[in-house]
Amino acid sequence: MPRKHRPYRPKVKGCYECSQRRISCDRASPQCGKCSSKGLKCSGLGIRHRFNDGIAARGKWAGKAIPTDEEAHNVIAKEAVPQTSTALTVNQDYTIINVTEESFQSIPTDPRDQVNALRDATSIQPCEALSRRIPPTCLSQPSPTSVSPQQRFLLLYFSKHIAYEMVAFDGLHNGWRHLVLPIAHIDTLVMDAVLSVSAFHLSVTKSKEENVQSLRSSVWPLRQHANADCLYARAILGLQQRQQLANCDTSTRHSVLLAILVLLTAAMVTASEDFPVLFHMLESGLATIGGEDGLGNGELAQFMMRQIRKMRVYAAPLLSEQHGLHTLSSQAHMAQLFDCLHHCSQQRPENATVVAHITNLVEQAHKIYLQQAFPNSTPDLSIHSASDSISRVERFKTTLQSFPSGTGEQVLVWSIFIAASDCVLEEHRLFFEDLLIRCYLRSGFVNILRGIQHLRMIWARRSLGDRWTSLLPEARILVM
Repeated sequence: MPRKHRPYRPKVKGCYECSQRRISCDRASPQCGKCSSKGLKCSGLGIRHRFNDGIAARGKWAGKAIPTDEEAHNVIAKEAVPQTSTALTVNQDYTIINVTEESFQSIPTDPRDQVNALRDATSIQPCEALSRRIPPTCLSQPSPTSVSPQQRFLLLYFSKHIAYEMVAFDGLHNGWRHLVLPIAHIDTLVMDAVLSVSAFHLSVTKSKEENVQSLRSSVWPLRQHANADCLYARAILGLQQRQQLANCDTSTRHSVLLAILVLLTAAMVTASEDFPVLFHMLESGLATIGGEDGLGNGELAQFMMRQIRKMRVYAAPLLSEQHGLHTLSSQAHMAQLFDCLHHCSQQRPENATVVAHITNLVEQAHKIYLQQAFPNSTPDLSIHSASDSISRVERFKTTLQSFPSGTGEQVLVWSIFIAASDCVLEEHRLFFEDLLIRCYLRSGFVNILRGIQHLRMIWARRSLGDRWTSLLPEARILVM
């Protein structure tokens, strides 16, 4: 008669110390009785974690501790900018990795976490820099010798904090990430422009709440990072060295215009008064190569064309009243303004409702501006004129309050700023000021704070009879 099989009983694990002594653990908690009776330190029944003292168990890092936050700040100050002005020697044997939306969500958003991420990157060998903290699938991956850990950190920072703010819906179609960053790896000019934007944003967002409090107390000094200024100056110098666009090949033309577009985002981040000069450089460069046709074909050319058309409309009222009236009264320019939004909506058809809201708000802001800017507009605040302004702003406010929360809010800054300029009631002014402060706390772009300061001046001057559309260009900032 065959022997009966013993019924199955799952193995019950005890503590690590009892397993090493090859005895049955009594599984008491927090320390088992058998270890306690022998005077042994019991590790308990939880998951056993094993760590080495220091960064590594062997090699030159054996027993060494991770640097402190203060040391990491010193690393940023001293090493984030290469000290030589020679062109980067880039190994072009890199592979474009498929970007997933989850990959760039894990990049830290808090400044202290960002410093910790940079600390990790600068505390180990360059080959291992990204393996500790930041997902490598965010960017095209060059040879580890071509990009320093500090540059890589700032590139990833651009991917997370800047690229997101420049489109209505983020994703794989975002050219600010999947087109600009790979080009930065192989072009020094674009690299310097991208690094300067990230360095500026990193420096000005360390004290968001302090900046808001200073704005409310009307005392607001802007502090910037010296290394960001150095990178910005290098990018400007690079543009000066490539002035003869007519004699350049298509690749060089693209690099120059792309660098100017990136530097315009730097003007947004810092509220720099270089904005009119940079925009003039963009238009002059485009005219030199024969207009939009000179960009050629391809995904990069289409991306740049969409961005130039969008900035052309948004920048016009901020350059001069005449420029704003000419551009915003053109149906062709207004139709081109939405090219970027339509491109995003094609990639994200599920956001059709959000697209309709954005389009409606932009069109309302467009009408608000033209109503004030036309030559036959009455600058004085008569009862009829004030009533019309209140009605327009109230309609805009109602539409804005019905806007779906979440994605898409970042592209409404220009519309909000234009509508806020037409405010007459104190209630409306407070509403838009609080709204713009929330936009700043989300994005960290200082142009929004400077925009609020300028709005206060506009509201005060408008009560004296000035037309606010003539006051917009006085700030010399790009608010979008």
